[in-house]
Amino acid sequence: MAKTSRKKQKSSWFVRIFMICFFCAVSFGIYRQAGTYRQLQYEKNLLLEQIAEEERKAVGYENKKEYYNSDSYIEQVAREQLGLVKPNEILYINRDS
Repeated sequence: MAKTSRKKQKSSWFVRIFMICFFCAVSFGIYRQAGTYRQLQYEKNLLLEQIAEEERKAVGYENKKEYYNSDSYIEQVAREQLGLVKPNEILYINRDS
């Protein structure tokens, strides 16, 4: 009977050591995955901020595009840069400036 109890003690020690090693390995894996998760969340937040900024820029560009295609802008450029006038208008040039 002494031999069977020694075998049981050896096998129970082996099971305990195995369980401790298994628990340590699982804990380390969870710790690493948590760190990776935090890093990915940080990168996700940065990308969401960049997306929001680019969307704001796109709205601004769309507004500029609408302004540049408007009749008032085209008329302004024609008057200021090309020196054009509307029919029956008189152009006055100030030579002092």
